[in-house]
Amino acid sequence: MKKSHVQYFFVILWIVIISGVVGSIHSWHFADFSPNQEEMNISTIVHDTNNLGVIHFLTPKCSCSKEIFNRLIERGPISKDKAFESVVIVDDNALNFQDKLTQRGFLAQAFTSEELVARVSSSMKGVPLLIIYDQDKTIQYIGGYSENLINPLVKINIMKFIDKIARGKSVKPFPVKGCSVSEEYKKILDPLGLKYRKDI
Repeated sequence: MKKSHVQYFFVILWIVIISGVVGSIHSWHFADFSPNQEEMNISTIVHDTNNLGVIHFLTPKCSCSKEIFNRLIERGPISKDKAFESVVIVDDNALNFQDKLTQRGFLAQAFTSEELVARVSSSMKGVPLLIIYDQDKTIQYIGGYSENLINPLVKINIMKFIDKIARGKSVKPFPVKGCSVSEEYKKILDPLGLKYRKDI
């Protein structure tokens, strides 16, 4: 094989590899991690409420989750006459999210991704995830926070969801776009281990 042909081969190979990496990166952002509501068991993480309950599922490893976290810290918990608000933190190894949320007045629970999947459902795929439930602890909303990827410029107002549900109306769920908490989905979306590397 001539030298020029060898160089051409390696250039093509490099393009294919880069395209695969870029495609993998983009797939992280556009995948919908919405769980199957019928398979979700929230009985062990919900709390008694006289109206509605709100649970945020976040992880420090996800930039979208960090944005939701920052907004929660900024505004503090919703008034209990509107809803009981809590946060579930996934893989908060350093307890940074849990400590700060607790100090801000939120009820914050921390689980590993494996514990969460075992406790809630194998249908639990990704975060940030929002669940709103009623007095009977029945899920009335399960989905994302916006139809767009979460970033500092995206407008989010879950009070619209809460007010609508309180009036007996349904809310069309947004897709869950963010990061996977499912080992199965991590392997599918990131076969090269570029994003979901395990901490050493």
